Amino acid sequence: MRLMLCLSAALLLAATAAASVTPDESYRPLTLSPAQAHADIALMRRALETVHPGLVRYASRAEIDAAFAHLDAVADRPVTDLELWRAIALMLAAIHCDHTKPEASDALDRYRMTHATHLPVRFRLIEGRMIVVSNDAQPGAPPPGSEIVAIDGRPAPVVLTELGLAVAYDGTTDQAIAPKLASDSDLMGDDFDEYWPAFHGFPARWALDWKTPGEGPIRHADLAPIAFRAWTALAWPGETYRDEFYKSVRWRLASPAATLRIDTFVNYRNPVDADAFLGGFFKALKAAGATRLILDLRENGGGSEDVSLALGRYLLPRTFTWSKPVRLKAIRYGDLPSHIESWGDRAALFEPPEADFKRLADGGWERIPRSGDEDDDSALPKTVSPDRFAGTVTILTGPSNGSGATRTIAQLKENIGARLVGEESAGSAEGPTAGHIFLLTLPNSSLKVRIPNAWNRTNIIHFVPGRGVPVDELVIPTLADFTAGRDRAMEVAQRAVPPPPALADVLAGDWTGVLEYRDFGNDRRVTLPTLMTGVAEGSGAALAFTFDDGPGKTVHAAEHWSLSADGNVLTIRDGAKLETLIVAERRGEAEGVGETLVADGTGQENTADVRVRLILTRRGDSLSITRLSQKPGEPMLLRDAYSLSRPSVARSRTTGAGVP
Repeated sequence: MRLMLCLSAALLLAATAAASVTPDESYRPLTLSPAQAHADIALMRRALETVHPGLVRYASRAEIDAAFAHLDAVADRPVTDLELWRAIALMLAAIHCDHTKPEASDALDRYRMTHATHLPVRFRLIEGRMIVVSNDAQPGAPPPGSEIVAIDGRPAPVVLTELGLAVAYDGTTDQAIAPKLASDSDLMGDDFDEYWPAFHGFPARWALDWKTPGEGPIRHADLAPIAFRAWTALAWPGETYRDEFYKSVRWRLASPAATLRIDTFVNYRNPVDADAFLGGFFKALKAAGATRLILDLRENGGGSEDVSLALGRYLLPRTFTWSKPVRLKAIRYGDLPSHIESWGDRAALFEPPEADFKRLADGGWERIPRSGDEDDDSALPKTVSPDRFAGTVTILTGPSNGSGATRTIAQLKENIGARLVGEESAGSAEGPTAGHIFLLTLPNSSLKVRIPNAWNRTNIIHFVPGRGVPVDELVIPTLADFTAGRDRAMEVAQRAVPPPPALADVLAGDWTGVLEYRDFGNDRRVTLPTLMTGVAEGSGAALAFTFDDGPGKTVHAAEHWSLSADGNVLTIRDGAKLETLIVAERRGEAEGVGETLVADGTGQENTADVRVRLILTRRGDSLSITRLSQKPGEPMLLRDAYSLSRPSVARSRTTGAGVP
C-alpha cells in the first residue's frame, strides 16, 4: 500500500514541460469573494470531518474548531488564492498529520514551473543556523559553509519560524520542521520554497545577508531566483529530489560488518520487485559471513509498504504480521468523490462492500484483511526469507524519517532489538493516518488538499503516542562535523568512540574569537569580539569573558561549569543564576583533546517557556559553545554561539577587530 502521495498529476505534467524562464510578468493572484472563500472552506471542512480518521487524534476538538474559526475569519473579506493557501496551510498544520497538507492550484503550479521562483541556494539547519550547502554560482552568492542571517530584510529566525508554522508533521514530532524546511520531496522541493509565495508572494530577486560562522562581517547578495528544475540540480548530500527506491539503494560488504543505505521506500512510479532487488544484497551478506549490519535510513521519509515488508522478510526472525487491520472513519462519502482524485479503482475506493469491514464502537470501520488485495498485504502473515540476516543490526535514524520508514524502524527495534543511532525519528511509531490520499480540489480557488483516508496501525506493542522512535545513542550533527565533512553518527555505529576528556581540560586556557547572538528585540545578528579564559575548578572550569561591545564599552562576565559525578548533569552558574542541563551526548575524539557535548534543559525567553540545547565542540585548538532554543511547534534555532581559538591560531585568521 502506498503511504505517501507524490505531487499532483498536474504538477507532474508541468514538470515535463519546457525549461523554466526568468519571469517576464508577476503572478496575478486570483481574488475570491467572501462567499467563494467560505464555500471552499466549508467543502474542505466537510471532507475532513467525513474522511479523516485522525482529525482529532493529536489535537483536541476545541483546537480544531479554533483553527477553523481563524480560517473562516480570513475569508470574511475578499482574499487572494495566495492568502487562502497560506491560511489553509496553517489550519491543516494544526491537525499534526504529515499526510494532511495543501497543494497549489494548477494555475499556481504552471506559473512555478514556467518562471524562476526558487531560492538559488540549498541549505540545512545545523545548530539552528541556516547553513548553505550549495549555490548556483551567481556572482556574490553565499558559498557553501556560510550562514544566511536575513532574507529580503527579514531575519532568518523570523522567516524560519513563520514558514515553519505551515509545516505538517505527525503528533508532537516538531523536530521534523527543520529538515522539511530544507528538503521535502513531497512538495515543491522543500517547505521553504513551497510556502514562501503563500506568505510573501513570488520573488523578483532574492536579497540575502550572509556571513561566515565565527567571523564578524555580514555580506549582502542580490540574486536572481532560479527555475525549479535548476533548483533540483543543485548539489545536495542527502536524498535526491523525488528519488525512487531502486535508485536510492547503496550497499557495501565488508566482513564482519556491512552497510545498507536506503534513502526512500517510494516504489510506485517505476516499481521493482523489492524482495528480489534486496535479495542480491542479503545473499551476498550471507555468503560473506557478515555478522553486523548498519542500515542507514536517515534520509528516508517512507513510501511503499512492499519495501518495508521485504526488509522484514530479510531481518525479522520468524513469520510476522507487519500491520494491524487498517481503520477508516467512513466508507461512504456522499457527493465528495466528485471533488476528489486518488489512485486505484474508484468504485472499490468510494463504494466498497460493507461486508469487507467490521463496524467499530466509535462508528468507524475496520477493514477485514483479504488475500490478493494490496491494501491488505501488510496485515497478512509473511514468512521470512531463507537468506535472512541473523546478525546484529544498527539503524541510523533522524528527523527526516516518517511514515513507512518510522514504522520499519519501530518494527526492527521491537522485534530484533536493533540498536538505533542518530536522532529520534519523526513520524508515528504507532502508525500514521495515511492509506489512500484523497486529493480534494476546492472549486473556487482551485487549491487542493491532501486528506488521508485510513489509519495504518503498526503491529507493535511498545510506542509513545505522537512520537517517532527514540534512539539508543544520540548523535547530534554539529557545525564542526559539517565543516570537516564528518559523519559522526556513522562513526559511532561502526566503532567505539574514545571517552571524553575532563571538562576542565576541554575549557582550560586562553581563547579568542567572537560571540554571536540574536537580539531579543528584533532577532538580528550581533557579533562581538570576545576573549575567554578557562581555569580548572575541580572537575569543571571557571570561565571569564571579555566582550568588545563598541567604542569605549568593554563588558566582563563569568560562568562556572561543572559536571555531576556520573557525568549526566551539567550545571552552569552565572552569579545568582543557576542552570541545570541533562547531558544527552558526550563523546571524545580519537586524536588530541576533543569532545562533543550536548545537554538539554528548559528556560524562558521573553517570559515564554522554551526548550534549551547547549552544544559544545572542541577540536584541537578550536572551541565552539552554541546555545539553541525552541518553542513548541517551531524549529530549534540559534540563540548565541561562541567561536573561539587558541590565540596563535586566531592571529592567523584575524577579523580586524580586537578586544581591549
